[in-house]
Amino acid sequence: MEIPASYKGREPAFIKHALLETYLERLFVIVGQYAKKISYVDCFAGPWQEGGTDLSDTSIAISLNIIQKNRDFLSGRGHDVQFRALYIEKDKKAFNKLKNYLDTRKDSGLTIDAFHGEFYDLRDEILKWCGSEDFVFFFIDPTGWKDMVVPTLRPLLQRPNSEYLINFMYDFVLRFHKQESYEDRMRDLLGEVPDTDNMLPKEKEKQIMKLYCNHLKFAAKSSPDMPRCVYVKVPYPLKDRTEYSLVYVTRHAMGIKVFSEVSESLHAVKKEVMSQAKKDSRTAKSGQGEMSFGGTDVANDEQIDLSTVKEYWLSKLSSTPKRFGIIELADMLEETGWYQGDLQQAFGLLEAEGKVRNREVLNKRRSKFIYFDANNNKGEQLVRL
Repeated sequence: MEIPASYKGREPAFIKHALLETYLERLFVIVGQYAKKISYVDCFAGPWQEGGTDLSDTSIAISLNIIQKNRDFLSGRGHDVQFRALYIEKDKKAFNKLKNYLDTRKDSGLTIDAFHGEFYDLRDEILKWCGSEDFVFFFIDPTGWKDMVVPTLRPLLQRPNSEYLINFMYDFVLRFHKQESYEDRMRDLLGEVPDTDNMLPKEKEKQIMKLYCNHLKFAAKSSPDMPRCVYVKVPYPLKDRTEYSLVYVTRHAMGIKVFSEVSESLHAVKKEVMSQAKKDSRTAKSGQGEMSFGGTDVANDEQIDLSTVKEYWLSKLSSTPKRFGIIELADMLEETGWYQGDLQQAFGLLEAEGKVRNREVLNKRRSKFIYFDANNNKGEQLVRL
């Protein structure tokens, strides 16, 4: 894959925008089947650090293009959905650039607004713009990490019929979470000051992300049902460690399923982008190009040991058949952070070993070992032998 020139040196932004674009396309089509109005809110719009003059490599242009594409798609299938978009930016220079760009857009059937000011100060105005009934997707992508603290986000998180994608600046948090002067901020961010002494790097990351997701979920809880939260790690271009994570919050099991599918589909893209960034860096240093033999040289710290997934499956199953549908799938994805492909592959291996069985497999071609969305999303009956 060739990274667009405007993203050179901004490879994590390319991954972030690819995830945003792919998920929004799935989301708007699904919600558009029943919703009359859909709103999109970018709480830290920019533009900043854009690589092109047409802003095509910004969340602004990407979101508007996807909205227009999906509005046309839905309209062609008899769904007249009213789309709205709101962009917030505090920097005067960036806001003027944003406003000038929005004024040039020729989107039909789309209401576009922009607010100038601090996100924190505009929260009531943002919620007033959203109204109380329409579906709203919030994209929260600050340049720092202090705007990710849960008390700041709580008014938005408590809005019903909403979903959220939040950029969690993990590496910043990792650096400061043990400093005494940051204890109050850590409590606002994570709910507590994490005890990560004697933890390995992966264990620290898992613990910090678990705390943040749980803090978000409790802040967003507005009914007996607990909201759901998963995340995708985005690495530094030239380092084998996480720069930030994209944290997704929803109240629907189906949302977790779809977001997981999008994340998994972009996993290979993420590896290739990071590999290309390292290759470009080596070329720049040596002044010579490299021969390509395929594959990547990115350390895959997300590679899952399938024996661990197999043991997990065995702990979930018993000799009494149990249905595994969308809700059970979302529970497992949220609990483990794995991909659906990991669960499918591990179940297939156990089945081949004669240790488990899908009782609803018929003599017909199947592309998956388990269809979690079968039987009106109630899934299929699985049993441990």
